[in-house]
This record gives sequence, structure tokens and C-alpha cells, in this order.
Amino acid sequence: MKKIYSASITPFTEEGKIDKESLERLIEFDLARGIEGFFFLGTMGEWAVLSSSMKNDLLETAGSVIGNRAEIIIGAHSTGLSGILDNIESYSRYNGSAFAVQLPGGWAKPEDPVSYMHEIADFSSKPVYLYYLPGVNGVSFSKEQFADLFSHPNIAGVKNSSDSLRARKELLNLRKSVNFMLFEGQEWVVDESLFLGCDGALVGMAPLGAKLFRLIADAVDEKNPVKAAEYQKIMIEIFDGIYGTDLSTVWVGQKYALKILNVFSSEKTLVPSQKNAMTEKSKERIEKCVEKYHDYLV
Repeated sequence: MKKIYSASITPFTEEGKIDKESLERLIEFDLARGIEGFFFLGTMGEWAVLSSSMKNDLLETAGSVIGNRAEIIIGAHSTGLSGILDNIESYSRYNGSAFAVQLPGGWAKPEDPVSYMHEIADFSSKPVYLYYLPGVNGVSFSKEQFADLFSHPNIAGVKNSSDSLRARKELLNLRKSVNFMLFEGQEWVVDESLFLGCDGALVGMAPLGAKLFRLIADAVDEKNPVKAAEYQKIMIEIFDGIYGTDLSTVWVGQKYALKILNVFSSEKTLVPSQKNAMTEKSKERIEKCVEKYHDYLV
């Protein structure tokens, strides 16, 4: 069966602390709708704006609630190698089956990303996933580098969040001879990617859209491309309705939708650009979207 993992978002109280009650409701909401794995401290989880104590609160609460009911992947990203290794050492005490790493960009971008990832994998006591996001960090892998990357036995797979069809094809071709997990990270192409051979989807809209993504995956398992495409079209409409066609309400929009569904207590986000993103017009758009597609969400 194709897997659906949630790139989980992080709920906050109005005071900006981890909302543990909302987090528990979110986990139960997603598990009940077919989520098989959770990725915490990713981009949608606002890892870059959380304090160390907040990250610890999040991981401790999530690990306790989930137990052994789903796989837990923990983001160990940092602005440098030493920070990544420190995070892996610190987070190893929590309930998690693997780590994911988004390589640093800018002046901290690794000169040799394969060796960089291998050093991380050597250090980690748990499997490591590459969170492949070249549009954000500017770190691209060639076909040969991907092959070299997965020569390490502790590199478990990749969350491919690139917009590159070429990268997806190269990874799919590589899987014919190399064993690793390949997760699609773009909501818009889940049906196509699963049909082409990806093991599953690990996406940021899954906290809200777990049920619909599971419907897409089930249609793929049934080898029914027409049904999968129909569900995928609905997902794109929800994507635009929640995030906005200009992506102006990516974090706050999904949180507001979950608030409408009584999963979250607040749409609070710590992402600076989202502070004033929620307008009365965007609220109305999200409310209409949730009402229209309610049965595909709950």
C-alpha cells in the first residue's frame, strides 16, 4: 500500500507556547483518517522559529500520544553540521524512528552534500532521510550524487520537495537498483507520483487533508487513475482555498481551517510573514472551502 505521512504543523496557544491539547487532537484526527507517519519539525512545523524548549515540548508530547501507532520522523535541521549533530544527539531520547535533514543553504551550504549527509548518517543511531528542498537551500543533487548518497546503509530515503520532474524521474529510476524510501513532497502531484512508483506522500497539507490523501493513495492501490485524478483535483482546489493562490496563508490558513473543525484552538503562527496574513477576505475564503469540502476532510 502507498503510504501517507503528515508533515505536521505546530499548534500554539495565543501566548505563543506549544498547545499540547491541540497537538493531541491533531494527531488523533490524522490517525483516524489513515496517516501512517508523522514528520515533526519540518518547514510546516515552523522549526526555524521554535526555541529549544518548545521543540522538546513538541517532541515529548507527540511521541507520548503516538506511541507505536505510527512512524515518527524528527527534523534535525540546523544552520551547520555541528548543530545538526547536536540535535540528533538531543532528540534521540524521544520516541522517533528516524531523522530528516534539510541541508543548510547560503554561505553555510555544504561544498560536498553527499559527504555531509554521510557524516550525519555515520553519527546517527537512527536512519536518516534527506529532506530535498533545492528551491529553498540551493543544494541540488545530480543523478550520480543521489546514487552515492544511498550507498550509505543508514540513509533511509528522501522526501522530494523539489519542483523538478527530472529529479523525480532520476530518483524513480535509481530505485530500480537501489533500495530506499521515496516520498513525494508536493501536494499537487501526489496521484502522478504514486502511480509512477513513489512509496508514498509526505506533505504539508496532510494535517488537514489526511482523509483525501488516503483516498488518492487507495485509488492508486486499486489501479484506478480516473478516481485518483478526481480526488487530486479536489485536493488542488482545497490547496488553493486554504493557502490562497498566492500562497499568502500557508501556515495560518491551515491552522484556521483546523480551528473551524475544532481540532485547533487557535490559528496562531510564529512565522513573521504570516503575522498579518489573515484578513477577513481570506477567512471567508477558507470558511467556504472547509464547508464545501467538509466530507473530504472529516
